[in-house]
Amino acid sequence: MTQAFRIRLFAPTDADYAAISGIGASTPRAYALDYEFRNADNWRALDDSFAQVGRPLVRYVAEADGQTVAYAYRFDIAWAPPAGRYWCVIRVLPDYWRRGIGERLYEQLLADLRERGANAALLELDDTLAMLRPALERRGFHAILHSWAFSLDTRTCDLAAFAVPDQRLRGLQITTLAAELAHSADWLPPLHQLYTAVAGDVPIPIHPHSAPPPAWLAQQALGLPESLPDAFFIMRDGMRYVGMSYLHSDVDDPGRLLQRITAIHAAYRGRGIALALKLKTIEYAQRHGFYEIHTAVESNNPSMLAINAKLGFVQGPGLVLFEKRLTELKAES
Repeated sequence: MTQAFRIRLFAPTDADYAAISGIGASTPRAYALDYEFRNADNWRALDDSFAQVGRPLVRYVAEADGQTVAYAYRFDIAWAPPAGRYWCVIRVLPDYWRRGIGERLYEQLLADLRERGANAALLELDDTLAMLRPALERRGFHAILHSWAFSLDTRTCDLAAFAVPDQRLRGLQITTLAAELAHSADWLPPLHQLYTAVAGDVPIPIHPHSAPPPAWLAQQALGLPESLPDAFFIMRDGMRYVGMSYLHSDVDDPGRLLQRITAIHAAYRGRGIALALKLKTIEYAQRHGFYEIHTAVESNNPSMLAINAKLGFVQGPGLVLFEKRLTELKAES
């Protein structure tokens, strides 16, 4: 007999944040969904980011056997058009699968979105749960892109084979955030300007808003335990920042680095800047004894897929992004 459970709105209390952190931490890091976290501070930061722009994230939790066993939430996608699309996440503790909890949470999110007149719902499914794909497709979801994990064994990468011709980078200079700080450069405004210019081109950006506050970017670069300012590479054209590629350390594996983002201003693409910056990240890993770089690339980013293949990154499993049309999406005018 299926045990009873109840669905309620999430409350921003220490207890509820601790509960959803435990659910998030129950998932191996490799299979966590985007905007899904393992500690309360990250959850609070996500919620605060939506409160600050006046579009609160809505979250539900499911309770059974006296504990929180699942969550579901939705938020308006703001980083790229068209409007009216919502990012949805549902996570149920494995011991509570096949009890109808995920289905009830899905129905709650769907009812909310229909009431709001949403155009589409998007959600991710990691490759280890491919058995759930037919159920999603029966509910009207269709796959729109795949985000694959990639890893590079830096010990086997010969950087000399990938030099970018000097003439393609003429007039440009690669520097690091550490070097900019050493020269007392006013680095944050131009870096933030670059990030906001390219964020909409990243299929699944790190931050859920198109223009995150400068303080968030400063924290990514300098303020986290995993931040590495000497592994934050910047391409400069004079005083203007036109490209970036940065690494974080992996808190779970001291021998591994995490590639967070490689992005180039649209006016400077096609000159080999992304490759040049990626080579710098590999050189950093080799010089400091890191054996692996881990990253993720989406299927609709052919240029970065080609660069990764060229450099020897090995593709692994990842996530599939699905969309369900609720109304006919309107073309941008």
